[in-house]
Amino acid sequence: MKMSTLLRFQSIAAAMLAALLLANLPSVHAADALPDDAALHAELRQWVPIYEKAISSGDLSSLEPLFDAGTSGVVVNNQSFKSFDELKAIYAKFYADFPGVVYKVTLNPAPSQLFGDLAVAHGTCDEYVKTAAGNEFTYTSTWTAVLRRVDGKWKLVRSQVTMDPFQNSIVQYFVKKAEMGYGFGGLAIGVIGGLLAGFLLKRRSARA
Repeated sequence: MKMSTLLRFQSIAAAMLAALLLANLPSVHAADALPDDAALHAELRQWVPIYEKAISSGDLSSLEPLFDAGTSGVVVNNQSFKSFDELKAIYAKFYADFPGVVYKVTLNPAPSQLFGDLAVAHGTCDEYVKTAAGNEFTYTSTWTAVLRRVDGKWKLVRSQVTMDPFQNSIVQYFVKKAEMGYGFGGLAIGVIGGLLAGFLLKRRSARA
């Protein structure tokens, strides 16, 4: 076989192999490619009503699919969790410490930031608490959640919820109670002091 013929066959074989690879590339990319940004935002927004219902009802089971081995976060009262069971325990203790409490949340998400298979979701949350005694509290927290898309499903990497530690209705309620306590204490001391002073003056007048 002449060298030119051999080179021609090699070129044909190479061309056929390249054609086969190119023919298969679209299907490989289609399997690995992420949906467009609009579709990813829509997927993330689906979790908003799920989260609101889970937190407001106290039944967190619908949030478990978001968790994997690397999930961690901090809730609004500064308690941290590193698993779904730890998050459930935090809320179980909250309801045990405040029996009969009503706790509802409404998320106000801002547009998420997308970085390939990572999403940074953030926004504010309107929170409402009503105790069994009828005391009502409303405040706004700020939250951030980092999620990763794994096998077509979003998994929580890290979340953080914070609120103003001074300007919120819960703190203001207890400050007001303390001020009232100090006020009544001062009044009581004043009354006792007045009675004591009157008693002493009366004794002096009697001696005179």
